[in-house]
Amino acid sequence: MKTIRYLTDKHQRTVWLRAFRMWQRRPHEVAPLSEELHKCSTCGTEYQGNYCPRCGQAAAVGRFSFKKAFLLFLDVWGLGNRGMFRSIRDLALRPGYMIRDYLSGMQMAYFPPFKMFFLLTALSLVVEHGFSFGLDGTENEEANPPKEVVTEMEKEDGEWDMKPRAEAAEEAAEEAAEEAAEKQAAGSTGKVSLKEENFRKSLSWAAMKFANTMDALRKKNTAIFALLTLMLFSLPLYIFFRSTPAIPDLRFSEFFVALVYTSNAYSIYSIAGNLLHSGIIGAIAVLIVFVALKQLSGFSKMRVFWYIVLASLITLVVLIGLISTGIYIIYLLS
Repeated sequence: MKTIRYLTDKHQRTVWLRAFRMWQRRPHEVAPLSEELHKCSTCGTEYQGNYCPRCGQAAAVGRFSFKKAFLLFLDVWGLGNRGMFRSIRDLALRPGYMIRDYLSGMQMAYFPPFKMFFLLTALSLVVEHGFSFGLDGTENEEANPPKEVVTEMEKEDGEWDMKPRAEAAEEAAEEAAEEAAEKQAAGSTGKVSLKEENFRKSLSWAAMKFANTMDALRKKNTAIFALLTLMLFSLPLYIFFRSTPAIPDLRFSEFFVALVYTSNAYSIYSIAGNLLHSGIIGAIAVLIVFVALKQLSGFSKMRVFWYIVLASLITLVVLIGLISTGIYIIYLLS
């Protein structure tokens, strides 16, 4: 009922939005030091504070719970530490302010940006291509040979009769031999070989070769390819964001880290949209990039919008130039 009142009552909605904006701008607050005297369960050291100064164990160990067991499970992959859930929450609700806090030195409070980037890239691939548990209709080849190989199967005395498989294999071998003979005969006239040779010397072949090479590299190294693409986009965008009201002397290395975190915020919404099959969440994933740069820089909305448009156009021109250069190099080498 309280949520409905916030949505329907204009005054309550205004108060809630003001409190939310204040929370967005407020940096993360570390828990104050405990003045209680503790005795470490591991090394027996007596101390005051939140962690043992000798071995580093937390003062509030407590008994095991499902939450602690889940965090220990995530810690196997290095996910249960350095505020992973806090980083996901802040990137989803206050991305630009969180990035600004991280750049100002509050690094232990948040999950490392590049580690998060590679993990989210891997997770997005899993979500995009789906999970496979062997229930997609494929069965064991030994128990159920393919229909194109075995056209008929008979069971006699508890054993499979494999004669149709052998006959099909012989027919396939004969067809392959006939095709090879036809290609050799055609090649002797010089028509096919000349056509293939001319195609190999054309720009179309070079473009196809370049596209196939880039696609193979993207599939084998998806995260690295995405990181290089992000770096290419960050170069022209930094020209407009190198001096902002929030950070007047922003370095390129700091700006690139900020873009990595921005990409992580985009991935969080994109993965959620794919899981829920929601186009609205997918649209928010695009909008969160604008929100992050707006909060990070302190520029006006229109200024951020046009800076992103201009940087995208410059990146497109540079990308076309790089692609044309790669195609021309392959054409010369052919």
